[in-house]
Amino acid sequence: MPVLRVLATPRWVGWTLLAICAVVVCGGMAYWQLIRAESDSGTLLNAGYALQWPLFGVFFAALWWRMLRSEARILAEIQEGPDAGSSPAPPAPAAGAIPEADSPFTPRPRGVEPGAGAGRPARVRATEEYNAMLADLNRRDRQDRESTP
Repeated sequence: MPVLRVLATPRWVGWTLLAICAVVVCGGMAYWQLIRAESDSGTLLNAGYALQWPLFGVFFAALWWRMLRSEARILAEIQEGPDAGSSPAPPAPAAGAIPEADSPFTPRPRGVEPGAGAGRPARVRATEEYNAMLADLNRRDRQDRESTP
């Protein structure tokens, strides 16, 4: 199962710990606001915050889950190989395109390396082609602006 393999990487252990910390902090803030709302100096605003903080915690948990599922789906698509109807390699990036930076976290699992893109899902390749087209249009627009007086 790809999800369990993704969770076992140091990168996802860090993301999981961060998400757990965020949910715990949001729960603590909700409890603090509830206690504050029940105090003599508490207001309805504190009660509103007591209801709002758990929503933030649910947001962090849902975000973590979506990131995890997305990463697992991309890993599964890459390991299955390129799509049958797709081109073997994406086009070269435009002259002014910004190169894709490496992740600031630990590397992805073995066998999943960014690079030529032949094993990337079609959706990722289409996004890269679209971004290359936008970079080319931006370059042309700058040239047009510089050449007109």
